[in-house]
Amino acid sequence: MPHSEDNIGLTPAAFWSHGSPFMCSKESDSSAYWSEFGRKAKANSIKGIVFIGAHWEELDDRIRVASKLKPNIVQMDMVPRSYWENYEINVDIGLVHRVVNLLRDHNFQDVEEDPNFDWHDDTVTPARWMFPEGTPPATVISLNARFNPVFHIKIGRALRQLRTEGILLCGTGGAVHNLYRNNWYPLLTKGDNFQLGSKPARWAIEFEQSVNDVITTVSGPQLAGSLVRLTKSPLYRDAHPTDDHFYPLIVIGGAVTEDGIYGKRMAQTWELQHMCNNQFVWGSWPDSPAE
Repeated sequence: MPHSEDNIGLTPAAFWSHGSPFMCSKESDSSAYWSEFGRKAKANSIKGIVFIGAHWEELDDRIRVASKLKPNIVQMDMVPRSYWENYEINVDIGLVHRVVNLLRDHNFQDVEEDPNFDWHDDTVTPARWMFPEGTPPATVISLNARFNPVFHIKIGRALRQLRTEGILLCGTGGAVHNLYRNNWYPLLTKGDNFQLGSKPARWAIEFEQSVNDVITTVSGPQLAGSLVRLTKSPLYRDAHPTDDHFYPLIVIGGAVTEDGIYGKRMAQTWELQHMCNNQFVWGSWPDSPAE
């Protein structure tokens, strides 16, 4: 496996497929991995977490960073309130300022704090499994609705410095995320989101395999380019009718361009027959066995 001395001392970077809101309340291979990952993060004295969320897009050339100290949790109506209503989100203004300044230092012209942004299931779901007592110091960064790949790769490169400071960079989205082509009937009639035994469509299987192949066999600067090329795949619009759940992965691709290591798929959970929730990570915690 490729390795770079620059990777020593870096906090891991991750891309979590958050899935449907039911992933917040139901155990799965993904929830088990998130829990394990969170335990190791706390054991290694994680200093904070910065999410690049799929559920926040800004127009023009704007990037916004969440600074609301007591955010509400929204878009969770399908999930029993006991799983999220009192979850403690510890937005840290110092971390918000650090993110804003890093982006400005890397020539992003329209970066501001957003004191009104509330958290959604894309961030709350993995956070609750990783840190059940509440998040470490945290914030969320918006995507940009132009969905320019170079713009988002540069966001990742700008944020890489945070990984030398004990900050986890975490994109949230989905490996395959097409809400329009999912099988909703078992969920609506029986509450069955996992639908074990149902076979995903060929387009979903093949695109998931393409994502996995790129992440696990391409490293360095070539990774970001390979991820961008996936958006030109004939299957991309089947897997992602909108860009919002794929572009957090492109941001993370930019954040690991100097690492010289491959990503690893650590867990996989299919939902709604055709939605694939893969959990990818680059690097490992110091007390983890060598990958």
